[in-house]
Amino acid sequence: MSRVAQTAIGELEAARAFVAGLEQDVEPLLQQVEGGPFVDAVLDGSFPLEGIRFVHTNHYHAALNDLSNLNLYVAKARSEGEMLFFHSRAAQQKSRVEALYRLADALGIERDELRASEPSAACLVRTNYFSRLAEYGAPGDVALALLLNSLVWAAGAQKEARGLRRHYGLGALVAGTDTRDTDVLEGLATVTEDFRMGALEVISRDLGSQEGEGKMRMAGWWAVEYEAMVWEAYHREGLENAGEDA
Repeated sequence: MSRVAQTAIGELEAARAFVAGLEQDVEPLLQQVEGGPFVDAVLDGSFPLEGIRFVHTNHYHAALNDLSNLNLYVAKARSEGEMLFFHSRAAQQKSRVEALYRLADALGIERDELRASEPSAACLVRTNYFSRLAEYGAPGDVALALLLNSLVWAAGAQKEARGLRRHYGLGALVAGTDTRDTDVLEGLATVTEDFRMGALEVISRDLGSQEGEGKMRMAGWWAVEYEAMVWEAYHREGLENAGEDA
């Protein structure tokens, strides 16, 4: 094995260990989201349907901005590998936007109404942070933030989907397709091995110094902190929008 190959393997293993440590560090925030008041209320059927419509109207605006951000990351890639990684994430995000339309249909949100709606600033803080990373972050910072944030978001989304199926009549097959109206919160809310490996390869390039490690750690941590804030806003502002006290 060449020295270059040995170095690349060593860098990848260092990235794997670095990410594993951070995944343990963010576990409390993951639990805060999946066990938070919004998810709990959907799981027991007590969250008002109008509040759920508010949540996924804002989910739509965040998803569109995420797609825009991902295309910026493609443009800033430093190599073919990085370009392909971010392009794959953008393609996955486009699928999420399409699946989100099917969820909105099931919730009784007209598509024209969805597109014309105004987002809540509190529900966009995480995606706006990713816009900042698009301008100032290194690709490794972005890849780490995407990976950690996806873990936290998926934990809440999958539990919310369980409640939507159990209490709100969702989870049905969409006519003429083999997809379900909750797929955006379930099948598309998973961290695949291809995603993880692609992220690790990008992260490994920017992990070569103590300064780079500290900057990357901060980028990942802020991403999940902002995600947790969004789920708090879902509960608080969803209830307010439905005319109930938070």
